[in-house]
Amino acid sequence: MKDVPLSNDTVERRISDMAEDTETQLTEKIKKSKLFALQLDKSTDIQNNSILLTYVRYTDHDESDGKEDILSVSELPTHTTSSEIFKVLNGFIEERGLEWKNCVGICTDGAACLTDRNPGLVTKIKDMVGNNLLSTHCYIHRQNLASKKMAPDLNEVLSQSVKIINYVKNSALNTRLLKALCDEMGSDHQNLLFHSEVRWLSRSEVLKRLYEL
Repeated sequence: MKDVPLSNDTVERRISDMAEDTETQLTEKIKKSKLFALQLDKSTDIQNNSILLTYVRYTDHDESDGKEDILSVSELPTHTTSSEIFKVLNGFIEERGLEWKNCVGICTDGAACLTDRNPGLVTKIKDMVGNNLLSTHCYIHRQNLASKKMAPDLNEVLSQSVKIINYVKNSALNTRLLKALCDEMGSDHQNLLFHSEVRWLSRSEVLKRLYEL
C-alpha cells in the first residue's frame, strides 16, 4: 500500500476523472433516451452560495422503468433571477450536447422566479421547447405548504415535540444527561434530532426519533 501514489494531487485528479466519466455516462444515457424531464430547486449552502440543483428523469434502455439522477449542481454567481437561472441551466444543457426539444416536462417548487407567467424560468424554457412542455408543482413542497395549517391537535403534537427537543438540545448538560440515560437503558439512540423550518423534509425523522426514544 505504501508504494501506491496517493498524494493530494493524485487523489484530486482521480476524483475529477471519475466524476467526469460518470457525467459522460449519464449524458449518453439521456441522449439515447431521446425524451427527458427536469426538476429544479434552489438551495443555499453554509457559505451563503446560491446553488441550482437539477435532477433529470429519463428512460434507460437497459431497464424497463424510468430512472432519476442528479444532472447538475451549479452555482449562481450573482442574482437568482429567472434570467440568471436560465443562463446557467441553458449553458449546461448546450455544453453537454442535449437538446431542449427533447425536454417534455419540468417540475419546480412554485417560486416566483421559476413560475411567473412573464419573466419566469418555465416560460423561458417553453419558448425554447414549445407549449407542449408539461409544467408541474413538486408534490413534496405542496405537502409542506398544506401542513403549515394542519389540524390543531396534530399541530399541538409537533409543537410540544419541538419544545421537548429544544429543551434538551439547547443545553450541553441536558444533552449529556440524556445520552447517559439512554446508555443506561440500552436505547438504540443516544441523541435527539433538531427540528428546523428550513429543513422541513426532516420533520418525520425528528418525530420518529423522539417517539423511539
